[in-house]
Amino acid sequence: MTLIRAAALNDIPSLHTLFMQLGYQTDPENLKRHINDANTSFTMLVAEAEQQVCGVIVVNFITPVHENGLWALISALVINESARGTGIGQKLLIAAEQHALDKGCTQIELSSSEKRVRAHNFYENNGYKEVRKRFVKRLADPPAV
Repeated sequence: MTLIRAAALNDIPSLHTLFMQLGYQTDPENLKRHINDANTSFTMLVAEAEQQVCGVIVVNFITPVHENGLWALISALVINESARGTGIGQKLLIAAEQHALDKGCTQIELSSSEKRVRAHNFYENNGYKEVRKRFVKRLADPPAV
């Protein structure tokens, strides 16, 4: 059975491992700050199976000026390599969508690297549609840890 719950401080080693699997350079101190942050502009949910964290989803909430309503933006969804294809990603996605609905969001969106074709199929199979291109300009490198 898979439990979906809010991330906790004791999850940090597992979260660090998960983020590193996709190349996200998140350090443990940064994770600790985010988990301790009482800010309601994001939520981090984890999937736990057999008392092990095996997935994480991070949802940020934004208020666009040009539209009514809050939007949800999934900034990360990572499933442990050994647990991919087992339905855990879908459970995290559904939990994030429900959380966004509970907060009054009118839409939820995400981006995915062009090389992650398997992930694209997963998102499309879960009702997500590709609607536009995304443009990014790096303004500064993050501080060294």
